[in-house]
Amino acid sequence: MWIELRTRATILILGAVCLGSLPASAQDLQGRFYAEKDGYIVGEPVLFNVEMNNSGKEVVYVNAKTSGKCLASYEFVVSGAGAACGARWDPGCQDEESVLEPGESFRGQWPLDSWYQFEREGKYQVTATRHIPVRSDRGEVHDFTFVSKFEVNLEPADSTRVQRTLQEFERNLHSSDPDVRHAALDVLATTSPNYFETTALRLSRDEDPFVVMHAVEALGRLDTPHARAALADVIAPGKSTKESAPDKAVTYYGLARIRAIEALGQSGDVSYLGLIERYVDDPNEYVQLAAMVGIAQLGKSEAVPQLQRFFFSTDPVTRKNAAYALRYSTVPNAVEILINAITDKDSNVRERAITSLKELTGQSFEGSAAAGGSPENIQNEWRSWWRAHKDKFTVPELQFLCHMK
Repeated sequence: MWIELRTRATILILGAVCLGSLPASAQDLQGRFYAEKDGYIVGEPVLFNVEMNNSGKEVVYVNAKTSGKCLASYEFVVSGAGAACGARWDPGCQDEESVLEPGESFRGQWPLDSWYQFEREGKYQVTATRHIPVRSDRGEVHDFTFVSKFEVNLEPADSTRVQRTLQEFERNLHSSDPDVRHAALDVLATTSPNYFETTALRLSRDEDPFVVMHAVEALGRLDTPHARAALADVIAPGKSTKESAPDKAVTYYGLARIRAIEALGQSGDVSYLGLIERYVDDPNEYVQLAAMVGIAQLGKSEAVPQLQRFFFSTDPVTRKNAAYALRYSTVPNAVEILINAITDKDSNVRERAITSLKELTGQSFEGSAAAGGSPENIQNEWRSWWRAHKDKFTVPELQFLCHMK
């Protein structure tokens, strides 16, 4: 199962993919993932680290920005205790480009709880993959990939020890060190939301949008009436003067709004459908996308005609967003709308429609596309398949968190 959305480890570095095609500067990059400590208790944050090191003699720019497509993602596979689950995280190429001088390295840390909920003790095998665009000092941009395997050992729950650990992170929310505070906010957003409920409700009204963004994620995990009301306050029109910008930039305030819309969409609470619908015409494409996905999740079959109308938009980004959002509709009639979009005049819309179809149905006609098949021929193949299967087809329910039970 894949989800679409940190014992000292023994690290197996599998290396970079296609090193022969990379410039010398990129070949001198090394990357690895590893767990933060030897063992964890069920209920405390499971932290992992990621490191990249430049062992060469040339400057390398990571999170490189290009005008073409950007491959920037994390992939995780965790198995153990009778369960296995894969998860992906796509940062959307929003990370700032940064310089990695010869001999320098950088390190980041996140809770594995962002994608996984560990509910029982045992040993878990983790495979983590990082795809990141890198640029040499000569301007060449390549996708650099590294993979690590490590083990996470979870011991039986101990409420006293877990509370002591969480209290330390709670204190760190007031730290003057931005890295320490950021780590505490990550734990607030992902781990033990019941413990942090009062704090998350308070921080959702904070003046710092970076703090609000993390509080919103915690409230989404909590998913109580009070939490959903606080999420609605974050996105309610007129609550802030910092409305969405009509360009591609996404500020932390914008991310907080996006996360709040996403959380309300995943909540299943249809009383917030009207509020989310206000944002399907938002000038910012990412806010618009979150709203479309939200109404697809809450509106079920009634949402499909709403999303279908966006395929008549003159804006290809809006049409692409509609094709993306239909993937989150768990009703069969979404399939027919996506099949119709395969012949859209914009290649990005066509590509997104086919991707959504594959994710919805588990079916693929990659052979036709690889052989240079026209959109019309690919569409005909999908229509033929759909006629034969639609009467017995059931769209699987979406899951947004891997439960390791």
